[in-house]
Amino acid sequence: MFAGALALLTSGAAPQPAVSADPPWIVRARGGLVASDSAHASQAGLAMLRAGGNAIDAAVATSFALAVTRPYSTGLGGGGFMIARFADGRVVVQDFRETAPSAATRDLFGNAAGLDPKGPPPSEVGHLAVGVPGLVAGRCQALARFGTVSLARALQPALRLAVSGFPVDAHYLENAGEALEIYEAYPSLAAKLPYVYRVHLRNGKLPDPGTVLYQPELAHLLERLAEYGRDFFYGGAVAEAIVAAMQEHGGILTLSDLADYEPVEREPLRSTYRGYDLILMPSPSSGGVALAEALNVLETLPLASLARSDLGLAVHYQIEALKHAMADRARHLGDTPSAADVAALLTSKAYAKDLAQRLMPDKVARPDTYGSVRLPDHGGTSHFCVVDREGNVVVSTETINTSFGSLAAIDEWGLILNNQMDDFAVKPGEPNAYGLVQSEANAVQPGRRPLSSMAPTIVLKDGKPFLLLGASGGPRIISSVLNVLLSITDFGLSLEAAITRLRPHHQWRPDTVCFDEEPAEELRDALLQRQHQLSGKRKSGVVQAILRDGEEWIGASDPRKGGRPAGD
Repeated sequence: MFAGALALLTSGAAPQPAVSADPPWIVRARGGLVASDSAHASQAGLAMLRAGGNAIDAAVATSFALAVTRPYSTGLGGGGFMIARFADGRVVVQDFRETAPSAATRDLFGNAAGLDPKGPPPSEVGHLAVGVPGLVAGRCQALARFGTVSLARALQPALRLAVSGFPVDAHYLENAGEALEIYEAYPSLAAKLPYVYRVHLRNGKLPDPGTVLYQPELAHLLERLAEYGRDFFYGGAVAEAIVAAMQEHGGILTLSDLADYEPVEREPLRSTYRGYDLILMPSPSSGGVALAEALNVLETLPLASLARSDLGLAVHYQIEALKHAMADRARHLGDTPSAADVAALLTSKAYAKDLAQRLMPDKVARPDTYGSVRLPDHGGTSHFCVVDREGNVVVSTETINTSFGSLAAIDEWGLILNNQMDDFAVKPGEPNAYGLVQSEANAVQPGRRPLSSMAPTIVLKDGKPFLLLGASGGPRIISSVLNVLLSITDFGLSLEAAITRLRPHHQWRPDTVCFDEEPAEELRDALLQRQHQLSGKRKSGVVQAILRDGEEWIGASDPRKGGRPAGD
């Protein structure tokens, strides 16, 4: 019975026969290992490790290479989060998330939409959607404080990829197609926002898979960054070009916004689950809080034994726990002075027990009853993982938000700019580009960092790194990380099976369950009988992970995005 249940968890189809060799997206290593969603970026990080660099050196090299090979997911115009745990037990949490420009106001996008009601959403497309980029500052700071190689050395692989080019793959073309749909819906964008349309969409005629992409303008930027450092980006010619574009196209980002930007070092969010210790990302990421809350609820249940006897019930409870966490995310989380106190309440074991008592085995509840309407008074992305020979580990998630960000770019530098302002509650109570409903706690304010679903995660077993993971995919980041983590800790699956396991996703609003592929009929019927609304949409987050297995590490790059790990 248990084997049959795991087959349903792992795939919507009949179980496949075991194979002796690992698939190409699985790599085993006893030394250093990098798992990213780009084979080129993983190799860039591994090159640093082979040259004697540490996990931070590899992380920075991987990040800059991703800016070249996954320009629709991340880049120098974006930002993100990083958690590093060093071999001596020190933990560093770095927040290099974008910030709202100083001229941003709560009604910024409502007013802008009124001026052009037939145009694209101003929080998603164009220069007004751009938050102050943080990636360059974050990576330069991490390298200076904890790395061992120069910035120029860390940039070498990225520069080589920009100059010599690389063959585009199916995932690149899928995202290019999504961006092309926006240009086709608003034909004037081709003239207003020409760089992405010309370079990445080939003037409306997408390239064939395997076509080599060259980015000479971006290469020029990387060369100057290697020579002059972060100040060239935040105070030199690049900053001046960004501000000139803002002034020409109605953006509000200024030279002082760029000059004043600094990454923030934060205290890690810590939790436990069934004897494992978790190191999670705090606010303004919602991923750590939502994961801890959902896991705390599930910890009160015998999830593994339930899966043996009634898989439908186990998945039902998993979805219900996630709905509680996502409802609390929507109502309470944001970059506010009370964020740490709110997180402490939502991630407490006592609060989880209260939520668990509200779970019903045979049905769902009304949407407005999930999470807490009022707390007690006291109270679109790329991910990679790195481990080095010394036992230092890094998990990092970075993004420019939706595919190719705002579509706005600084043409002469090949710099694609984020549309991270849409991660705010542009209109509190109304959904953003990912369908997420958010509250006043995440309203637009000058200098505030928008709420994120990014969830870089380190799992410790017996005080040592055991599982490193994170994902890309908007709100599906949280459910994807949860699914893989549970697959290993509760269901005893291998990392390969955990990555390919069927993934249910629910984000509270809309009130529907989505899967990454068609669920088995038995599981589908079990959820329908419990009154779940099932969506026909098939979409998933993309997970990168590294797992400790005895004396070796196993790295996995989710085949959904075509990445490849690299290790020795």
